[in-house]
Amino acid sequence: MTAQKTSLSRRLSNGLWPELAERLATALPRYGEPTPERQIFVNRALRMESIRFVGFDLDWTLADYRRLPLEKLTFELAAERLIQENDYPEAIRDCQFRPDFPRRGLLIDKESGTVLRMSRHRFVNLAYRGRQRLDRHQLKQLYRYEPVQPASDRFYHVDSLFELPETNLYSELIELTKHDEGSRLPSPRAIFDDLRQAIDWVHAHGALKQRVVADLPRYLHRDPELGLALARLALGGRQLFLLTNSDWDYAEAICSYLLDDLLPGLEDWREFFDLIVVGAGKPDFFSRKRAFSELSRTGEVGGEVAAPRWLGTYQGGCLEGLMKLIDDPGESVLYVGDHIYGDIVSSKLESTWRTTLIVRELEEEIRHRADLGLRLDEGIALRQRLVTLGHEMDHLRDLLEVTKSSLQGPQADTDQLAPIQDRLQAVTSDLRQLLGREARWSEKLDASFNPYWGSFFKQGTSKTRFASQLEAYACLYTSRVSNFAYYGSNRYFRVPWDPMMHELAVDSDI
Repeated sequence: MTAQKTSLSRRLSNGLWPELAERLATALPRYGEPTPERQIFVNRALRMESIRFVGFDLDWTLADYRRLPLEKLTFELAAERLIQENDYPEAIRDCQFRPDFPRRGLLIDKESGTVLRMSRHRFVNLAYRGRQRLDRHQLKQLYRYEPVQPASDRFYHVDSLFELPETNLYSELIELTKHDEGSRLPSPRAIFDDLRQAIDWVHAHGALKQRVVADLPRYLHRDPELGLALARLALGGRQLFLLTNSDWDYAEAICSYLLDDLLPGLEDWREFFDLIVVGAGKPDFFSRKRAFSELSRTGEVGGEVAAPRWLGTYQGGCLEGLMKLIDDPGESVLYVGDHIYGDIVSSKLESTWRTTLIVRELEEEIRHRADLGLRLDEGIALRQRLVTLGHEMDHLRDLLEVTKSSLQGPQADTDQLAPIQDRLQAVTSDLRQLLGREARWSEKLDASFNPYWGSFFKQGTSKTRFASQLEAYACLYTSRVSNFAYYGSNRYFRVPWDPMMHELAVDSDI
């Protein structure tokens, strides 16, 4: 293939040009930390000095789409496909586009037609069938009698921001079946299968990509700090690579819009990367063997090779071949992506790569929590009081049980049990009142985050399943790639403390 220009990492190794050095220095906040919503958060300590290679996904990672127009376009194109190819009724054109309903981390139950949220303990406390929220009895019937198996074929995981429009449309189609008995809509599982095929067609063959490429400013943010972040990561000879499922034509158009002329002296986006791999087929990229196909500068497919070469552009490939090129332990690679399974979990299960998850929802969540202020303090105080009263009630019940078993005679019962029973009754009454206050407070708080699902990361006092996966598999997480511009290239990302519950119990008494 035709050689590229010298990559960014090699140019930086030959000396930092003055204008770029000034921009990097300006990007650093005065006190060394960005605002909370732009920070990088740490689940597992990571020394950037040990990282020699940094890989990036493209869609929703380097490419930050404008959600509303892109989701609406996908929603409408998928509905049209169902009408034209699956003979769905014209009435689905009137399905309601609700951008605040779908979110990552939800599951679609293909058997019951519900969209649900699960905690890290596989407990389902929220589910919707169509637009109707299921009550406690309905939840119990569906998800309490048998253990929920999220890995089974019954459930579909909404892991990507690209999947939000289909979640919205699926819920609307289920709603239509409830109110129109004469509709031609099939079973919930068949609706899901038809919709999944329609969404795949829209992304692979439909007008979605053409519409996006034809009007990039409408559908895509151009982050001026992205180039600074890549430059900072490339300092010290660190090599950057692009690893995306997008095809060459689409990736070239998106990257050109995002990165061309973003830094002084860098006219071509290819100069940011030491290696470009498109059509990677993640998550299979990490688990199966497949050759790399060389691509010319204009995207023509050439011969196949088992392992790529630096400064090359390729299609397909696999982890094994890439690691032959890297020729270093997996711990020297940091991979940055947005898809919890396709990018983060899969790479962790099949390699020793370090990982960063891009969580675009993080900024809104942090800003909202900051705005809540005293309301959050009120809730914390309420829950602490509930725990205290709960412990006292349990103690009184235990004491009453032991006292009853040791007493002799009716008079002794009255004299010794009465004070305990009176106190237990008072504590129980206080606890019920507090539970009511806490429930009302939680309901208002959840609605302030999202009217359907509440906080993105919490389900009541427990973490959502998405949050628990984030903790388990992502070494770092942050809201956008450009946040790396605010940190030194050899930053030591530290975990201050990773306590277990018994440590909290002991340390609270010290």
